[in-house]
Amino acid sequence: MNYSKNINELLGCLKSEKRLRILKLLLDSEAGLQFSEIAEALSLVPSTLEYHLKTLVKLNLISHFDAIYSTNALTQLFCNLYKALSTLNPLIPYLNSHKLSMDDPNLFLNFITSNPIFLSDLISMLEMMKELVKSKISKFRIAGSFNLTLEERVMQFSEYDIHLDQLEIISTYEEYQKLLDYENYDYFFSFIDISNIQLFLVNECNYYMGIGESSQDVFGILFLPDATDEIDFQKALLFRGKHNVSWLNEIFEMVKRDAKRINITEDLLRDRRLFERYLKTLNNQ
Repeated sequence: MNYSKNINELLGCLKSEKRLRILKLLLDSEAGLQFSEIAEALSLVPSTLEYHLKTLVKLNLISHFDAIYSTNALTQLFCNLYKALSTLNPLIPYLNSHKLSMDDPNLFLNFITSNPIFLSDLISMLEMMKELVKSKISKFRIAGSFNLTLEERVMQFSEYDIHLDQLEIISTYEEYQKLLDYENYDYFFSFIDISNIQLFLVNECNYYMGIGESSQDVFGILFLPDATDEIDFQKALLFRGKHNVSWLNEIFEMVKRDAKRINITEDLLRDRRLFERYLKTLNNQ
């Protein structure tokens, strides 16, 4: 049985109280129930019940055999995840309105247990990042689309001296082009030696992930696309501690394995047009 489902589809079930009632009813029954028994127990009209049952069967959240609807291993797993998510309000409305695409159920389980902190607005986000910068971040990993104005505001907390020992960036040709066109482009590489920079090129990466590490702390921040596929940089999920950030590092390494390495040099950093031509050639290979 293939449990590698799109997590967004499974999370979609959280929006339907009727589907959750169906799951609970079937979990309480030992041998499963017929269509008419479910309709009677939940007082649902046949057309509505048929729609929800088809959806649950399609997602493999329940089984249908010999006119009997019954639970399977994924039913209980999903209900346990729902209970876990229910303790994370107001995270549920955020997840319902944003796209978190993970085809690996183990990664999703790691996400559920990673104690995400929901940052609901830009002010709280900047205040939290200001506190994190105090811890003297030495390593930083970035994957996805840039919000250059926000990143510059974080890095320019003037009372803190930022110097990185290691910087890794994974992004697309279009996003690197945005960086090259940015007015304060030079600033982004001013706090690290070029020998400690690793850049990677991918075809697609529709989110923003940042992973920071210092001697005192490890943190991760995640910005997700909304229903229109635009990344929402007004809200974010924050993760603190090595254990809670480990699943983000797993995703970063998975994306990096399929990426093209950008051989960064002093000449490329100094000459934007040369850098642009190099990226275009690499992107077309």
